[in-house]
Amino acid sequence: MTFLHSAAVLKLKAHPAHKMSRPRNALEFKGRMLSINRAQVLDADTAAIKSQIEQFARRMPQAAKGMTVIIDSEVEIDLAEMVQAMRSAGMQPLGVSDGVLAQAARALGLAVVAKDSAKTSSKSIESTSVAEPSKPAPAAAGAARKPARIVAEPIRSGQQVYAEGGDLIVLTSVSPGAEVIADGCVHVYGKLSGRAIAGARGDESARVFCRKLEAELIAIAGIYAVADQIKDGPRGQPAQAYLQNGQLKIEAHNA
Repeated sequence: MTFLHSAAVLKLKAHPAHKMSRPRNALEFKGRMLSINRAQVLDADTAAIKSQIEQFARRMPQAAKGMTVIIDSEVEIDLAEMVQAMRSAGMQPLGVSDGVLAQAARALGLAVVAKDSAKTSSKSIESTSVAEPSKPAPAAAGAARKPARIVAEPIRSGQQVYAEGGDLIVLTSVSPGAEVIADGCVHVYGKLSGRAIAGARGDESARVFCRKLEAELIAIAGIYAVADQIKDGPRGQPAQAYLQNGQLKIEAHNA
């Protein structure tokens, strides 16, 4: 999972109707936090790819709907077929990682982006209720930490809440199709049914805590797991997620 954020604002001015007119902004581009998933191709079999996309959409329709995706592949595939399958499932393929698919992507009008050097593609998680979590790494010296952002209202489907430079605390619940993001930790004192993203700027010591785990996706510092990977974990229970040796771990957490 990749996160893009820009504080820059670009304004394009329209030509005035005449020299005495006051210029008006025709467009205003503002940066915002976006979560972008990377789909790594492991098998060039087009039928297998389409079947897996369809199965994912059936099992997790809320997660698939509107999911933005960059396709990452080291092998030649039928890119047009994969893109069509994703769109039929409600996903939004934005482009491909630079490489063997670049030419096909440009022909389809898709973006070609730099390869993800951080290797933030999905990794298998290990869920347990007894393992002792690793001690979080200390924060970088001199790093500025903002006060936690506290949200008292439920986060409803389609909403996105971001805590820049600190923790996010949700006092109620996060609905399916909603997204909560923090540069620090994410705390949900109710049911977490949507997507929770902690360590959005790469803080590997960040964690996700919730009172009841029903998440569609959990991510920390770009390493993530979707609901199908979390299903064997502590669903329906208080839980926490953290990174240990580069792996995302999700376990029961009774504070």
